[in-house]
Amino acid sequence: MDKSLIRLQENIPLTEGEIKEIEQGHKGVLRVVAVTIALSMVFMVLIAIFSVKKETLDGLGYKDYFAFFCLGLSFFCFCYLMAWLCVLYFRYNWRKDKLRGKNRLVSVVIDRDKTEHAEYLTFSGPADQAKIRIEVDMEDYHRYPVGSKVIVTYLKFSRKALEISDF
Repeated sequence: MDKSLIRLQENIPLTEGEIKEIEQGHKGVLRVVAVTIALSMVFMVLIAIFSVKKETLDGLGYKDYFAFFCLGLSFFCFCYLMAWLCVLYFRYNWRKDKLRGKNRLVSVVIDRDKTEHAEYLTFSGPADQAKIRIEVDMEDYHRYPVGSKVIVTYLKFSRKALEISDF
């Protein structure tokens, strides 16, 4: 694709519907993380209980159980703190996206990659050797191979595609 055909429009205001739709996805994330951490810890405790012999548990006193409880609580707090910091980072990016709006890019797909968590398409940017990597839905990932000419509307700081269409 000719570099003169690549265009980037920045700071397009988000509609009320888009704002509400994105905020729906953000609600409850920290609750889900807390439940996931708690259930993981319960499974770890169950594995520990079933792998330790009864004779070993008979020799433990109340101080040992209190120490195990404090260790488990501190592990939960550490994991919750890390998750909370990640959520704060995503909320910070969302606030910046909400204030500055979305971007629309007319470009070509130059690379595709998949991780455990998401699928990404890389687009050619308007500047020389510029690349813009954006998270897309699975159906869009499979629909657009390398070399496809597309119009992608995305959030600049969250790096998530809102809409992709053929050029």
